[in-house]
Amino acid sequence: MSFNPNELILEKIRAVEEYDLATNELVGRYTQIESPSLKTAATGTAVTDAMGAEITTFYNAQTGTFDFTNSLFSLDLAASQFGSSKEVAEEMKRPVSETVAVDGAHKAVLKYIPVGTQGAEITSVKVINDDNTFGKTYTLSAAGDNGTPADGTFLLDAASKTLTFPEDVTGRVFVRYSAVTGNTVKITKTSDSIPEVRSLLVHALFHDPCNTNLVYSGVISIPRAQIDPSAVELSLTSEGKHAASYKLQKSYCDENAKLFDIIVSDDSAA
Repeated sequence: MSFNPNELILEKIRAVEEYDLATNELVGRYTQIESPSLKTAATGTAVTDAMGAEITTFYNAQTGTFDFTNSLFSLDLAASQFGSSKEVAEEMKRPVSETVAVDGAHKAVLKYIPVGTQGAEITSVKVINDDNTFGKTYTLSAAGDNGTPADGTFLLDAASKTLTFPEDVTGRVFVRYSAVTGNTVKITKTSDSIPEVRSLLVHALFHDPCNTNLVYSGVISIPRAQIDPSAVELSLTSEGKHAASYKLQKSYCDENAKLFDIIVSDDSAA
C-alpha cells in the first residue's frame, strides 16, 4: 500500500533554516523553536445582486505569515531582523568599561590594552567613592619633573595597561576606553537597513497516531519570505525569548507562484 497519511501527531519543529535566495547559502539556523504558527489569508471581494444580497465571494491576493519564538537569543536571527550581517573576526575593536582597584603604588592595571589616539587612549577617569557614588574626575597629563602625575591628573602607559595616580588616590576607579578583543562577533542595526527576502526550510517530526513508533519527517519549504522588521523586540533578560515573524511572498512576476509546500516522508521505510 502506498504511503498516504492524513492525520498525524506533530511532535515538534526541529529547526528553522534561512537561506540566501541567490546562492542558497545557509545564513541562519534556529533550533529552540516555541509556538510556531503558519497562517494564510486572502482578500475577499463580494458579488451582490441589486438588493445587496451576496451571490458569491471571489478571493485573491493570497498571503501568508510564519511566526515562531526561539527559546534562546540568536545573533543570526537578530542580524536577519536588523537587515544586517553578522561580522565575525579574530580581533575587533569594541568599547570597554571597567572598575579597577588602585594598588599600594597608586597604579591601576586594565584588562585590555587601550587603543585610540596615541598617547591619549584614555582622557579621563572617575574615582568611585566608598558608597559607590562617583567622586573626583582625573584627566590625562604628561609626567611631571619627578615622573609623577600632578594633582587631579593621571599618567597612562597603554602598552602595559597601567594608569598611575597621585598619592591621594585610593580605592577604585571607573575607566571607559576602547580595546581590541579576540574572537569577537558584531551585528549592527542602522536606521535605513531592510531585511532581505530569504527562503526558509522548516523541519518537523511527525508520528503515526495509530502507531507512535512510526516516525515521519516533514519539511515546510517556503521559497520567499521576508522577516518583519516593524516590531522587533529583544527581551534582554535571562528568561527572555526571541520572537520572529516572516511575511510569505510570491514572485511578483509569477501569478500562480506557490507560497509554501508541506512535505511529509515515511522515515520508517528508509
